[in-house]
Amino acid sequence: MKLMNKKYTVILALAFVAITIIMRLIDHPWNFSPMGALFLFSGFALPRKWMLLPLVALAFTDAIIGTYQWQVMMTVYGTYAVMLFSARAVRRINMTSVLGMSVASAVLFFITTNFAHWMWFGGYAHNLSGLVQAYVAAIPFFRNSLMGYVFYSALFFAIREIVIISTNAVKVIKGMVIYPNCRT
Repeated sequence: MKLMNKKYTVILALAFVAITIIMRLIDHPWNFSPMGALFLFSGFALPRKWMLLPLVALAFTDAIIGTYQWQVMMTVYGTYAVMLFSARAVRRINMTSVLGMSVASAVLFFITTNFAHWMWFGGYAHNLSGLVQAYVAAIPFFRNSLMGYVFYSALFFAIREIVIISTNAVKVIKGMVIYPNCRT
C-alpha cells in the first residue's frame, strides 16, 4: 500500500468534499453522485479524527436540498456509516478492494434504502409483493448509483495515486536523487 502524507490526504479529502457538495447540489442524473465514493475514500484513507468529514458534507447538502422521512434518513446515514467503517476495516487500497467496496456499497445502499422507503415512506403494499415492486421500481436508480460509486471511487483514488506519484517525484528532485544509478 502506498502511503501519503496525512496533510496531503486531508487536503485531498477536503477537495473531494467540495466536489461532492457541488455535484450533489447541481442538476445531475438521479443517484449519480460522489457521496458514496467520498465515504469509501474517507474510510480507506483518512486519519481517524477526519473520518466523519463525509457526514458533514451529507448533513450540509441535506440541509440545503431538504430532508425527508426521518426513518429513511436514518437508514441512509446508517448505511453510509457502515460503508465508512467497512472501508476503514479493509484499509487495503488497491484496485480490487476499491472496486469491490464500491460495488458492495452500492448494493448495500440499494437494499437498505429501498427497504426503508417501502417500510416507512408508503406507496407500496406492506407485503412481499409490495417489497418486490419497490425494488423493481428502484432498479433504474440503482444503475445510476452503481455507476456513480464506481466512477467517483475510481476518480478519487486515481487522483490520490497521482498526488502520491507527484509528491514522491518532488521529493526525489529536491534530494537530487534523480538518477540513482548514474555516475557523474
